[in-house]
Amino acid sequence: MGDISKSNCWRKPDEYTVKVNVDGATFEAHQKFGFGCVARDHHGKLIEANSESRWDCVSAEIAEVIGIKEALSWIKRKGWDRVVVESDALVVVQAINSSVHMPSQFGLLVENCRTIVASLNNVLISYVNRSANRAAHCVARGSYLLSGCIFNELNAPLSLCDIVKADAC
Repeated sequence: MGDISKSNCWRKPDEYTVKVNVDGATFEAHQKFGFGCVARDHHGKLIEANSESRWDCVSAEIAEVIGIKEALSWIKRKGWDRVVVESDALVVVQAINSSVHMPSQFGLLVENCRTIVASLNNVLISYVNRSANRAAHCVARGSYLLSGCIFNELNAPLSLCDIVKADAC
């Protein structure tokens, strides 16, 4: 189901498809972690982005899988179908796309993701290189200070707008 992208650049999704890039971030010195999600249409236009951080010390993989779980819940709330979710966390993408049961916190979060994916229409979870995930990385890094923020074209930070604009070319 999840293909392994060899591209180093973000690519526009097919027509009538939404692409959601997700990234997690850990802020160990502050005992926090966060994630960012960026949704764009087939023109590369920013639909919406959100950032969130939480108090806890977790591994990078846990931060990533929680980010994907929250992105899937967001997709479900929005009622989107035909969605490609991209993450630069290969282990997490492979775990979600497999059927292996893992008796751990990570495994339970993976199961949650699988359950949400099964309830959605035409949602694909794919791996992309970090260089193709720059917008989500920008939002995830900013989640430490901008937790709970929802961005669109009118209020997005300049750094995110610059990445989205560069990626759309």
